[in-house]
Amino acid sequence: MHSEKRKEVRSAYPIPRGGKLQVLFDDKSILVTSVKDVSSTGIRLEIESPISVGENIMIRYLAETMDIKLNGTVVWNSIAAGNPADTAEPLPILIGVKLLSPSLLQALW
Repeated sequence: MHSEKRKEVRSAYPIPRGGKLQVLFDDKSILVTSVKDVSSTGIRLEIESPISVGENIMIRYLAETMDIKLNGTVVWNSIAAGNPADTAEPLPILIGVKLLSPSLLQALW
């Protein structure tokens, strides 16, 4: 798999109720199914379809009264790290994102 780069304390959080968490890039929108962990510099997400390493993305939490956007870069994904995409029972797709504006995480959690 990949080697962990983050040295900060990480915490796991559920996606806040009443909204949806998405990854936006190019003209695509991918739903986040789970937030695996969050640190001050990065976030590990389970998503519905793969995103290439090096892709500049925006993580968006959208709710009735809130629209929060965080910019980041995909630094690894589980497909590149050795999880085959064409197995009989698909494995979760995970991405590691280096955040460019981590202080905004406090607004979500």
